Amino acid sequence: MISVVIPVFNEENNVLPVCMELKDVLDKQPQDYEIIFVDDGSTDETGTRLQKQVSEMSNLRVVQLSNRFGKSAALTAGFDNCRGDIIVTLDGDGQDDPKNIPLLLAKMNGNIDVVCGWRFDRKDSTIKKINSKIYNILNRIFSKVRIHDNNCTLRVYRKEAVTNLSLIKGAHRYLPAILTSRGFKLSEIEISHRPRLSGKSKYGAKRLFKGLVDLFKFNLFLKNKYIKKSTNQTLYDIKAKYGFEI
Repeated sequence: MISVVIPVFNEENNVLPVCMELKDVLDKQPQDYEIIFVDDGSTDETGTRLQKQVSEMSNLRVVQLSNRFGKSAALTAGFDNCRGDIIVTLDGDGQDDPKNIPLLLAKMNGNIDVVCGWRFDRKDSTIKKINSKIYNILNRIFSKVRIHDNNCTLRVYRKEAVTNLSLIKGAHRYLPAILTSRGFKLSEIEISHRPRLSGKSKYGAKRLFKGLVDLFKFNLFLKNKYIKKSTNQTLYDIKAKYGFEI
């Protein structure tokens, strides 16, 4: 079974088109599937529109968070509510094309536990692409994980890779490094990328700065082997030592 997890915040005009595109793609897959939207405390009509759609789709579920906790918490909530043994994640703004999902699934074979999308032709602003390039170069240097796009949400995971994984705020950016440190095997594939369907990006210069600061912190605890595959130790264990915000 495939579980698709989509974290969203204030995407009222995007969630239903994304949902319908997912349905069109997944209906053609041989596996059963479920779609899980995690509403991260939206203040617009995102939650209302999703709840209305639930009555029309038996395999659609909505996890409603009481406040805005951030993407890491939303992904953790989605992982905790998955029934499938294969988990797909993507963003809810329409930039991740669901038609890429079969390509990612086909790449997961043998000993591969996670297949990461690489937005090699990004449809974003110039400043966003430059900032992302800087971040990814530094991330590869510090984490030693040789993938091109560390912050692409469109990925496919075996369930065991994200089971008992509680992500502190900002940790979603470092999932490849975290999972590699736990002994899981990653692969990467080029995917198509699209302009945002509607609304404004939540990205800003402040996010780049915070991401770089967190990168140095995560590099410290990864070097000190605070996460090991042999245990179910979570990122909460390093909160006091490194001062991350949950």
